[in-house]
Amino acid sequence: MVQNVLILYLFINSVRLRGPESSIGRGRVDVFYNGEWGTICDDGWDLNDAKVVCRQLGYDYAGRALLGGDVPHGSGMIWLDEVRCVGNENNISSCSHSGWGSHNCTHDEDAGIQCSVINSVRLRGPESSIGKGRVEVFYNGEWGTICDDGWDINDAKVVCRQLGYDYAQGFTRR
Repeated sequence: MVQNVLILYLFINSVRLRGPESSIGRGRVDVFYNGEWGTICDDGWDLNDAKVVCRQLGYDYAGRALLGGDVPHGSGMIWLDEVRCVGNENNISSCSHSGWGSHNCTHDEDAGIQCSVINSVRLRGPESSIGKGRVEVFYNGEWGTICDDGWDINDAKVVCRQLGYDYAQGFTRR
């Protein structure tokens, strides 16, 4: 007896960024629907839409909603148009839109986003869990250190506030 097997493909992230700066959270938004990647038209595209996609991609913050002239043009299907998100949706497909594949656009109107992390500062080292460690900053898609030339208590106060502490007890230079 032959058994029929149903295979379900689950795409956790049904959105992706494309373009030369996609690795740092900036690019054209592509959506996966009906087995195919396609773009979103920028008609009505705004910061609330960008918030949803940035969150869906794992970023903390949406900096800007980018319009067709700001991102590389896509090809193939244009899946969504007239997207209207409130901003708190978990997925771009939960937002109001004109229907999958229903659009009046060309690829020079592809929508994009610029995302970032809110907390761009962190501590590293064996005592980082208790508020003591090497300061690292997130910039241009990667974490790096700060040179200690001129580093003083005022700099430490700023970093401590960014990390949610009430005050800076001290600082160390090497």
